[in-house]
Amino acid sequence: MIPMLTEKAARGIIEEGKHIGKQREAEKLAKMLREKNNAGMEEVWKRCAYLYTLESFLYKTLNGAMRLVGDKQHEQVWRSKVRTLGPFCLLLWDDPFNQKLAIQKTLYRGAELTKEQVAGYKDMAKNKKALGSFQAC
Repeated sequence: MIPMLTEKAARGIIEEGKHIGKQREAEKLAKMLREKNNAGMEEVWKRCAYLYTLESFLYKTLNGAMRLVGDKQHEQVWRSKVRTLGPFCLLLWDDPFNQKLAIQKTLYRGAELTKEQVAGYKDMAKNKKALGSFQAC
């Protein structure tokens, strides 16, 4: 199962890279992921975490799509990324080190948000049932 997901994730990264003119970068990232294809879930997860932390189009594309989740005006945009980025997100999310759900965690990373996006998050924060997140996965 893991080799199949790893391959789908690699292909999705390449497809997203081609779409924005970053094919070479995408192929390099995909190659790095494929190197761990048969290494087991822990090694694949470490590689996904590493790839996500690199200064690349991958984290920017992923974060951009995730910020749109729940936004009815941009629903088609983020849903269009599920096929290409979903396998990578699944591999990244499936942390083999932590068996218990962590309730109080915060992940910070620089992000450029428009005034409208900031205002939208401030509005969502008022409603405890609809808290958004800046996390990608």
